[in-house]
Amino acid sequence: MFSLRSTGLRIAIGGLALVTVFGLAIALGSVTKYKPYGVPDHRRAEYDAILAKLAAEAKEIAEAKKSKNPVAKVEQTEFDFGLLDPGTQGATHDFVIYNDGQDELLLTSAGSSCKCTVAKIEDRIVPPGESRPVTLVWNVGEDVSDQYEQVAIIETNDPRKPSIEFTVRGKVRSAWAVNSDALIHLKGSADKPIEASCVLYSQVFDDFVILETETSSGAIEVATEPLLPLDLHSLQGRCGYKLNVKYRSPTHRTGAFQENIRVCVLDTQTTQTEWIDLPVSGTIGKPLVFHGPELDSQGLDLGTVEVGDPKEWSFFVRFRTETSVTEAMVTDIAPLGLTAVLEPVTRIKNTFRVTIKLAEDAKPHRFYFDRQGYIEIANKANPEQSDWMPLAGQIITPAAKGLVGR
Repeated sequence: MFSLRSTGLRIAIGGLALVTVFGLAIALGSVTKYKPYGVPDHRRAEYDAILAKLAAEAKEIAEAKKSKNPVAKVEQTEFDFGLLDPGTQGATHDFVIYNDGQDELLLTSAGSSCKCTVAKIEDRIVPPGESRPVTLVWNVGEDVSDQYEQVAIIETNDPRKPSIEFTVRGKVRSAWAVNSDALIHLKGSADKPIEASCVLYSQVFDDFVILETETSSGAIEVATEPLLPLDLHSLQGRCGYKLNVKYRSPTHRTGAFQENIRVCVLDTQTTQTEWIDLPVSGTIGKPLVFHGPELDSQGLDLGTVEVGDPKEWSFFVRFRTETSVTEAMVTDIAPLGLTAVLEPVTRIKNTFRVTIKLAEDAKPHRFYFDRQGYIEIANKANPEQSDWMPLAGQIITPAAKGLVGR
């Protein structure tokens, strides 16, 4: 049989035991150090040293932030790497920041204009009178070409210069480069070939060959020749070729044209092949050129002339062809009542003097609108080489001359 006194005693003893257990657990917890997760025992000392260093640096940085008189000074903020190969990793340059102040200068990397450019600072705190390098590292992509420029920003605790921008720039070598501007905006005439050239070279490969060329039509001819060392030097190239292009338009074709040349190149070291497209474009002018002091952009204005008037109008026509034109002919002239005579100009190749006058049986007529008055001239040996020019004016009877314009 239990008594009230024995029950209370037991409760008191149980509570005392519970308090003792909790106290022991707290005491043990205060002296027990758990291993950091993932750190092997043989590297525990190294891990602890790193933590201690970070803690010390954090303390120094906190103290440096309180500085009021640092003075940041830089002598160089830009650097040109020059030429780099595609895929270059770790192109570096050191910029130097000086502390001309009386307190510690704190440096902090604030990012860059591209993730390919990284600013590294080994020691962020610059004591008075000392300097620290800021290393910019640029990693070149495989598909990058031509010019580049990147900027990295460094923040400081100098109130007069809270941030400093460092710029790196340069040019990535081209695996395949083409100077083909000379192949566009070409100008020529029918039946007269247009000749132009371009340069294909590499700033990466030491030796390559042109396996073959393809053209979009038979109007294009391509011949290749190796570039001379002097030409390669000016291009900063390692190997290259000159492509001589000749475009011959069909005799009947005028206006704009657009063609294409495909070049297959082979790097002899890597056996890498690639097709390169070269656009060829331009304009084929008309096969004939009319010129003379009485002509304007609209053609020839005969004005007002009476029937039977012996007046003549003269101008020149030149055939734009490399072949010799020995005889030209007037294939058509309008209106009725106009005649034309062609005479070769011996001093100028393929050029003829054109003389227009009234026929004896000319009738009154007005010709002011398109194709009401014109003259058409052609090469007698090749009639496809032809063109026409507008004529304007009016033929009147002598009695009506005083009434013109009323």
